[in-house]
Amino acid sequence: MEPALRAADIESIIPRPPVDIVPVRNAFADMVAGQWDRHVPRAPVGIPLGAAHPQSVKPRFIAEMYVRACYSMLLLSARGPLQLRLPVRTAATLPISRTAVIVLGEGLISGLSRLLPQTLHRQLLLTSALMGTFDVLLDETAGFGEVAVARIASLITLQAPTDVRSAERPIVAITEMIRHRESAWQAGYWDAVLVPAVHEYCLAEARAVSRTPDPTGMGHRRAGIDSAIKGMWYVVGPQMGLCRGSAQFHAQFETAAWNREQRWMFDTSLLMQMIDDWVDQDEDGGVRTTPVAEGSWGIESVERLYRKTVSDQAAILTENGIRNRVLQQLFADLYNDYLHAALEAMRTGVAA
Repeated sequence: MEPALRAADIESIIPRPPVDIVPVRNAFADMVAGQWDRHVPRAPVGIPLGAAHPQSVKPRFIAEMYVRACYSMLLLSARGPLQLRLPVRTAATLPISRTAVIVLGEGLISGLSRLLPQTLHRQLLLTSALMGTFDVLLDETAGFGEVAVARIASLITLQAPTDVRSAERPIVAITEMIRHRESAWQAGYWDAVLVPAVHEYCLAEARAVSRTPDPTGMGHRRAGIDSAIKGMWYVVGPQMGLCRGSAQFHAQFETAAWNREQRWMFDTSLLMQMIDDWVDQDEDGGVRTTPVAEGSWGIESVERLYRKTVSDQAAILTENGIRNRVLQQLFADLYNDYLHAALEAMRTGVAA
C-alpha cells in the first residue's frame, strides 16, 4: 500500500483543524524559521544543515517539529516562563471570542523571538538540530552494528574519537555550540541523563536493524523517543520547573517520576513515531523491525493514543488554570495541525 493511502488511514482519525488557525500556524512557522536561520549554522564543518540541500531537509524538518513542540509546551506549562504564562492566563480569564484569541495567539507567537532570551532560542534550535542529525546519521550507521553506533553515541562525550569523519562533524560541532556557556545544572544533566539516553538510543537502532527481538514489544522505538525528549528537556526542563538542585536531580527524569507534562510530551512523541511507522511500514520492513511489523502497533493503537493525548492535554490546561473553552479549543486545533503537518511530511517523503 502506498504511503499516501496509509496516511489517509490516519487522517480519518485526526480531525483537520479549522482554516481560521492559518495565521497562527504561519506565525509559528515564520518564528521557528527565523530562529533556525539565526542560530543554526548554514554549514557546520561542511554539511549545510541550514541551507536548502538534500542532506538538510529531513534533519531540519525533525528539528523544527521538536522546536514547535517545545515552544507549545512552554506556553501551556504551569511553570513556564512568566512572560508567556501571564498573557495566556490573562486571556483564559476573559470572555474572549475565538477571533480575538487567534489574533492574540498570532501576536504572542510572533513575539516569542523577543519575549524569550536569545540564549534559550539558541540552545533550543541547536539541540533540536542535534536530535535531527542523530536520526539521519543513525539511519546510515545502524546497519554496521553496535560498535559503529557506540562510536556515534560517543560524539557528544569527552571520549569522542579524535579521527572524526565528515559525516560525524555536525554532531561534534553542534554539541560544542550547544554546551558553550551551559549552566551548571545543564552540565550535570548532560552527563547524568542525556548521554546515557543517547547511548541507549544508538544501540537500540542497531538492534532494530539486526532484528533482535524487543521484549517490550516496542520494536526498539522507546529509546529513540526517550532520547529525543530528554534532549529537549536539557533546554526547556529548567523553564518547566524541572530544575531542582538535589544531589539526585536526575531521578525526576526517570519514567516513574515523570509529572503529567512530561508524560504528555512522551506520549505525543510516541504518537508521532506510531504514525510514522504506520505510514512507512513497507519501507521500514526492508531494513529494520518495527512494532507495526511485529503486530504490536496498528491503526487502533494510533487512535487510542491520539485520544489519550487529546484528553491529557485538556487536563493539563485545566490544571494549569487555562479553563477558557475557547482557548482550550485553540490549543486542541493547533495540536491537530501539528500532527497533520507531520503527516504531510511523511506522505510526501520529507520525513522518510
